[in-house]
Amino acid sequence: MGKHSRWRALLTLIIAPIVIFGILLAVSQVNLSQQMENVTVDWRFQSREASDPPADSRILLVGIGEYSLKTLGRWEDWNRSYHAGFLERLSFRPPAVVAYDFFFSESSGDPAHDEAFGGWLELFPGAITGAVADVTEPTATPYDKPAIGKTQPVSRFTGNYFNLVQAPNGAVPIDRFAQASWTGFVNSPPSRIDGIRRRVPLVVGFGGRVYPSLVLQILIQFEGARIEDVEVVLGDTVTIAGSEGTVRRIPIDEGGFMTLNYRGKKAFKPEDYVVLMERLQRFGETGSWPENQPEVENKIVLVGQMAEGLSDFGPTPFSPLEPLVHVQAVALNNILQGDYLRVIPLWQVLLGWLPLAWGTLWLLRKSSVTLAAVMPVLLVGVYIAVAFSLFRSRSFQLPVFLPVLGFLLVNGGALVDRLVLEVRAKGRIKNLFGTYVSPEVVDRMISSGEDPKLGGQSAEITAFFSDVQGFSTFSEKLGAERLVTLMIDYLSAMTDILVYRGGTLDKYIGDAIVGMFGAPLPIPDHAHRACSATIEMQRRQAELREKWRIEGGWPEIVYQMQTRIGLNTGLAVIGNMGSPRRFNYTMMGDTVNLAARCESGAKSYGVYTMITGETRLAAVAEKDDIAFRYLDKIVVKGRTQPVEMHEVMGFIADLSPEETACIEIYTSGISKYLGRDWDGAKSAFEKSAELEPFRPGKIPGVYTNPSLVMIERCAALKLQPPEDDWDGRWVMETK
Repeated sequence: MGKHSRWRALLTLIIAPIVIFGILLAVSQVNLSQQMENVTVDWRFQSREASDPPADSRILLVGIGEYSLKTLGRWEDWNRSYHAGFLERLSFRPPAVVAYDFFFSESSGDPAHDEAFGGWLELFPGAITGAVADVTEPTATPYDKPAIGKTQPVSRFTGNYFNLVQAPNGAVPIDRFAQASWTGFVNSPPSRIDGIRRRVPLVVGFGGRVYPSLVLQILIQFEGARIEDVEVVLGDTVTIAGSEGTVRRIPIDEGGFMTLNYRGKKAFKPEDYVVLMERLQRFGETGSWPENQPEVENKIVLVGQMAEGLSDFGPTPFSPLEPLVHVQAVALNNILQGDYLRVIPLWQVLLGWLPLAWGTLWLLRKSSVTLAAVMPVLLVGVYIAVAFSLFRSRSFQLPVFLPVLGFLLVNGGALVDRLVLEVRAKGRIKNLFGTYVSPEVVDRMISSGEDPKLGGQSAEITAFFSDVQGFSTFSEKLGAERLVTLMIDYLSAMTDILVYRGGTLDKYIGDAIVGMFGAPLPIPDHAHRACSATIEMQRRQAELREKWRIEGGWPEIVYQMQTRIGLNTGLAVIGNMGSPRRFNYTMMGDTVNLAARCESGAKSYGVYTMITGETRLAAVAEKDDIAFRYLDKIVVKGRTQPVEMHEVMGFIADLSPEETACIEIYTSGISKYLGRDWDGAKSAFEKSAELEPFRPGKIPGVYTNPSLVMIERCAALKLQPPEDDWDGRWVMETK
């Protein structure tokens, strides 16, 4: 390995993951990456929704919904006597806590209604009304009272006050309500990334002091604790020591937020405000509580707005528009059930990510490209599955987006680097060997990853031979440069068709082309491809003749150029043949020799494409769209077994009516010929001779055709009939 290669390997295997590690940490602060991570978190919430447990039975969520508004009128027209009436009915079945997730920060204008509501609040030791720190008014006059009614600020507080959700002023309950009930702040700021409430503060900075949130105030009252029993340590926990010796420790971050562990929409089954009032009224009258209805006594009753069109709505992982009282309920449920979402920091995951990235890069550095591409994707799939599983079973929130992106970048970069190197290597190999062997052989050599070796293997192919008719005359009439120009035109056109149809060029022998179909890569329909190529070559040669005629300046023989082609299908030895110092990818065997005999023997029948019966059968088995004509059953020189020979006439769809009629009449003549009806056969061949596509005197260079050959054959066999066991064979005396 050269110095440059060693440095490249060091950069790819060691340094690249460290660089990506640093980039991921930096990018983690970018809004887009956080937004993408939030998307994966929402998918996880949604994927486990069906298995989410119900909410804590101690929580009764009561919503001011459509029925309440329909019964009592528009929300703007409600007076506080309605809330007083609600509390009066609750007194029939008193809950441990009743908390309002909205404000009573101004007098209603009717002192009697305010007094009625305040009086009922006093009768509920756990009554809580909402407040809000107005973070949008940082220059407001500070709230200068030492407490909010009877609600004292948190005294045991450790941390930076300015990390909290804090404001100098805001909306707090009027003094009558603040003295009659506890105050809890309902601030739940949406995520600046996507607007979803993903965290709620348990403490809020207000007027320079620290106050409990609505959720924390509910817990304090539910546990029978005092404000002195609450300790807040930012970045650690909120601790509540209950009156019965219970201790709750709630994890919070540096800003006093707890992360919400949302459960599915079915976790909470809210009650309608007025429906509950009606049920409580019936209970007060009858003393009988319906068995199928949720209990109220000793519960936490959380009241909030739920009717569409009211202002207290926002998005959650399950819905683009959800009553925000659900956010408070989710936080309360998480704490009561100890169901906290444990967010694993990105840096911790990346510390495990680095060794994995190094390990995969090292293990896959010499593997196949496919494995190097598939394995990282599989590992990513496993990680995602683990992340979803831990989220479902343990509420562990592993970061997904950036670790997955980074891992794919590291391995994808290494894969791209490998591909670039391989492309360059292939380019060098093709440049070195492309002028000696066919591109197919070069590609096979590259894909194998091995040096070419001597030897071959048996494979079924269709061997191809072609030769220009009377080429020696071309050499006499054209100078060397003109001959080369002509051959470049001709060989380029013919080779393009050969390769386009899936053939492999073996070699050029002057004007002759030797090729094969079905090697080096197996092709099931190689015979049909070869036959199709012969049709297209003959058609292309006609176009070349016209092109040369338009160019002008060529001798007449160029405008009459014809090519004879022979095909045979069968087993042949395919491989690198030659000496250890110089060899060629080629084909050998009897199948190849017979294909060469087909090309040379075509002249005897006056045809330009002659193939064996094996090739015809293999081609028709794949697709029956080519017209073939039976020529003869011959025993070529050097062989003892007869071989059927056929002519490729063209694609059936392209035949002219004259050619179709010629084939039909000729075929009828062959039937009579094989039936020893020499006169009948001769008569049929005389008719087909008038329709032959190649007729002497009509096309220059044509001296015979199959009909004329068979006319002479019938005359000869009539004079000297064959043996009784004759099967139609004809022994060729020449090659």
